[in-house]
Amino acid sequence: MYDSFFKIIIIFSVISPLKIYASTDDKKVVITLTNGDILNGTLIESKSTNETKILDHPQLGELTISESIIENFQLDVKNSEDKTNNTVETNTSASSISNNNISEVKSNDEISKWSGSISIGLDEDIGYEDFSRSLDLDLSIDLTNEKSIYTNTISFDWTKDKSQYEIGGAYYVSDSLEIDQKTSRDIGNRNMEIYFSNNYDYNSDAYYGKNSLISSIGLTKRFFDSEDTSLSISAGPAIHFVYGGDKCDITTDCGETYLSSVFSINFSNKISKKFELEINNIFTSSYASTSTYGNELSTTLTFKPSDSSGLNTSFEYENDYQEFSNPKFEDKYSLNVGYDF
Repeated sequence: MYDSFFKIIIIFSVISPLKIYASTDDKKVVITLTNGDILNGTLIESKSTNETKILDHPQLGELTISESIIENFQLDVKNSEDKTNNTVETNTSASSISNNNISEVKSNDEISKWSGSISIGLDEDIGYEDFSRSLDLDLSIDLTNEKSIYTNTISFDWTKDKSQYEIGGAYYVSDSLEIDQKTSRDIGNRNMEIYFSNNYDYNSDAYYGKNSLISSIGLTKRFFDSEDTSLSISAGPAIHFVYGGDKCDITTDCGETYLSSVFSINFSNKISKKFELEINNIFTSSYASTSTYGNELSTTLTFKPSDSSGLNTSFEYENDYQEFSNPKFEDKYSLNVGYDF
């Protein structure tokens, strides 16, 4: 297991995303907010998207402004120059763009550079009549680089099961570990993002396919992106590494690397002030001796008693099917207590 773990660390380090450099094609603008405030500064186009504008203000520094609170947006012709360095003729009647929605403005210093959550709970495997008495630990972290050019998320899910099997009156201990990493960069076109992801799974019970790593790059399309509801679909090509297990050497598709494809759907909805529903599904197709499939579905209902506290309780259902490993199927639900930070 230790050799496999070191391999994973090396792979994650080598394939980690490169730094994305910003453009210098910026313009002087005048922005009028829905509350009547007027902001003058330089629009940083390389960081701006369809949903937010990044403004370099001479006194306040960089500001992130939601499109939904912009009443009027216009080019500051008096202070702008064209690309041939000739001064543009002063014209106070510059063309403008009107917006109707309302949201918020934040300084870059006010934007959280990282956040996350941790939870602990008990699981029950639906395939067994007795309660599994397994311990489940989840940790997820959201990171944003200093220039807010891209976002990075990483999550850990570790489970220790001491009662899934009983042999001679003694409980058999099994472990599973899942590490998911995803880096996204908004390309500013129709709510589209380019992403790079790594999904690693380890299952000590597997006779073959004990370790699985899928590295993918592709596009994400956001259909809803509000405070209450979000829906996104991602798809792209991938590389699938499969190895480990006592029977890996005698199994045709184990111990190899395959071309693959990934299709995922992520949905979240704030049902009320205290309840939130999340549904995530990842479908993979790998091209081995035959097409080999995998599907991972998770549904989580979270209860937050107070907005001022990070404490929460969640009920989660997971359905995981992977043809590359044996056993291939896992079906369980869990009750967790967690904290958001």
